Amino acid sequence: MRNVNRFSIHYFILFPAIAMLLGWGLRGYIGGGPFAAMIPGVFVALGFSLVFGHDVRTAAIVAMFGALGVGYGGDMTYGQTLGLAKEIDTRAWGFLGVTIKGGVWGLLGGAVLGAGLARQVFSKKTLSIAFLITIVAFYIGWKFINEPKLIYFSDPLNKPREESWAALLFAAIAFLAYLRVKSDGPGSELPLRFALWGGLGGALGFGIGTMWLVYGPAIPFNQKWWGWWKMMEFTFGLLLGAGLGIAGWRNREQCTRTASGDTPDRETWWPVVAAVLFIAAMFLFVGFVIEGLAGGSYLPLVKYAVTDVFRIVGSFIFLGAVCFLVGLRSVRAAWQIAITLTFFHTVFDLVQDFSGEKPESGFHLPTWALIVALFGWTAAMGVAVARVASGERVISRMYLLILWVCYAVATARTFVQREVLLPGDGPGFFAYFFVDNPSTLVMHLIFTVSAIITTVYIRQLQRLAPEAVGS
Repeated sequence: MRNVNRFSIHYFILFPAIAMLLGWGLRGYIGGGPFAAMIPGVFVALGFSLVFGHDVRTAAIVAMFGALGVGYGGDMTYGQTLGLAKEIDTRAWGFLGVTIKGGVWGLLGGAVLGAGLARQVFSKKTLSIAFLITIVAFYIGWKFINEPKLIYFSDPLNKPREESWAALLFAAIAFLAYLRVKSDGPGSELPLRFALWGGLGGALGFGIGTMWLVYGPAIPFNQKWWGWWKMMEFTFGLLLGAGLGIAGWRNREQCTRTASGDTPDRETWWPVVAAVLFIAAMFLFVGFVIEGLAGGSYLPLVKYAVTDVFRIVGSFIFLGAVCFLVGLRSVRAAWQIAITLTFFHTVFDLVQDFSGEKPESGFHLPTWALIVALFGWTAAMGVAVARVASGERVISRMYLLILWVCYAVATARTFVQREVLLPGDGPGFFAYFFVDNPSTLVMHLIFTVSAIITTVYIRQLQRLAPEAVGS
């Protein structure tokens, strides 16, 4: 077992805080929604595996738990809640809303990450049932609080949004309660401890981060150089990562005892194939089919039931539960879910910049080319993940792979612009960034600096504490 007490506290707190700052900033820039929220989740999880000296099999499970656990919170809508916080008449309600949503995000994400860090305590059956229970609890919270807008943090008059913060809160409580009932051995308290610190970090991060949006425009300097929305995201990631880091620091002895539990030693490829087929079905078929049924001319009761089915089957918590069921049975599948699925959505968002009549990048590519790019790059990433997983220094190399690939996608979104590359008679690069969009340069500078700092931490941990191998 690694002697983690010889590491300075900044490896436990500052490292995940900077990594999650970067991941959250990338999440808001190259994605959005729950899939993009997997970026900061996998960043912080892989960092913990490096610090705690996990073997490769354990790291794969922890990475999957971190990615999907933090991804859950991306199901919440919060744009209109931030809008309420910016208006003087609704400011207190808006701040309450973002604080609660940030707390719920960190609570559920921390609970799932903590369960991954205590993998040896809980059986595969226990965890599988716990994730299935989250689906039921999610539905109850949504049906009784969110759907009837019993407590509502969006704008009820201007295109009201469907909220799910209560649904995710119910899911977190049910998940924690079931795990607590099923085990009281050493390490069984990790999910609750990480949930509480994650909830505190998320609540403070979103609440304090929103202050940039509210009060930043009043700061007396050139506003073009600062994107307050991005500053909100950076602050959210920083404090949530620090909260999870404090949980790691306070429970560092127990976190080093983590193992991959009863995940099978003998590996086959069927779980990977099953995960790919299921995720493809979710993206390409399920949403269209159920949405079509919900919009058809059926009896009101049937239509109502179909709408409920769509809300659950189309939710990330449903997809996440299925991914967990597969990943717990295969380390290969766990790596592909944690890394390749995270990468898939970044590329999905990138190719959208080149689609439509007025593509955001200014360059229009035919549909066939976008499909080839999307699935070709994703397949290449899947192969890269498989090769890295079978080599040496797996955890650090996997971390560097997803870190710099996500950074590369963000860089492409920043600089692959017609106005920049083919300005015509215009002033080109200088005017686009230094006159019209200087805040984009500041944002990318923060990306670059935080990516370098995170890489330095990874390299230092490689040197100070070589990675455990594992079967």
